Amino acid sequence: MKKYDPKVTPWQVSERDFPREGSPTEKLKFLLRYAILAPSSHNSQPWKFHIRDSEIDIFADKDRWLKVADADQRELYISVGCALENLLIAAEHFGYAHQEEYFPEGEDNLAAVVKLTPKGKIEKQRDPVLFEQIPKRYTNHNLYETRKIPKAEMAQLHACIYEEGFWIFSTNEGPYILFTEEELRRRIDELITRADAIQLTDRAYTKELGFWFGQGVFGTPWLMAKISRLALTYLNISKGQTKKDSEMLLSAPALVALASVADDRKSQVMAGQIFDRIALTATSLGMAIHPMSQILEVPEIQAKLRELLEVPEVKAEVAKLSPEENVFPKQTFRLGYAEPEKEQTPRRPLEEVLV
Repeated sequence: MKKYDPKVTPWQVSERDFPREGSPTEKLKFLLRYAILAPSSHNSQPWKFHIRDSEIDIFADKDRWLKVADADQRELYISVGCALENLLIAAEHFGYAHQEEYFPEGEDNLAAVVKLTPKGKIEKQRDPVLFEQIPKRYTNHNLYETRKIPKAEMAQLHACIYEEGFWIFSTNEGPYILFTEEELRRRIDELITRADAIQLTDRAYTKELGFWFGQGVFGTPWLMAKISRLALTYLNISKGQTKKDSEMLLSAPALVALASVADDRKSQVMAGQIFDRIALTATSLGMAIHPMSQILEVPEIQAKLRELLEVPEVKAEVAKLSPEENVFPKQTFRLGYAEPEKEQTPRRPLEEVLV
């Protein structure tokens, strides 16, 4: 077994280093090297893991919860779901069958328990391509190209939804279009602008965001991270950021909302699993992806988005729901093609998230 080198970034994990002759615990620990590469809200990485025998406990790390931006903890549990999905994808790749129990005994911090069986029967095999994308995936914050996403590729993204009660709503031309593109873009742009204005004039929000910038979670060099923290905390940047968000939003050919019929902790974790699959599939297709969460972080703006998704003809065509059934948006993001980012965001070492 290759000795772990702490100087090697977590992104440099290689399947060649899987400890085939190691103990069961060493093997499960190796699977978690893929789990920690999952996307998370503001790159907060709010997860912890505990290995016991053939099981892995996945905890929500409340110490890394953004209490202002994510007051209802939706993004916290979506982030945990992303880590869970990476773990399951890696487990299948290395021949493990798995069973998941969500929130056993009603514990809030313990989000899931995964029982892993080597060489077991896998009921629904995930696309093997997903595993290859885990170390390659990243959030792309650049301006996007205007070219459309082909219908066949949008259909591949929709096929990432295995769970019942979840749907994708999108502005892109294709089988899941919502309203006319121009009309929806105008409405969504208005909501994004309003959400930015509300958040970036909220001193508590900018102070919290400034703290995370100051921790260097976005991969910014130390000095620039500290300057960004001061700027976010003490300067009125709302107009500039709102304009930037609007430009980024309008540059993307697809604005997407992942929604569900349920609105509880389990559905939030599952939404994270679906979003992770979508992000990995998009990576395999050469597409860029970027969460735009502010539209869901402000309650009054989230309510306006729900109104858009609740239009009866939209629900009937896209979600196949009856008018009396509700739609709860879980994750919003832009999708398309863009120049690659220069580097991936930093990750906490596995040893830091093991309990």
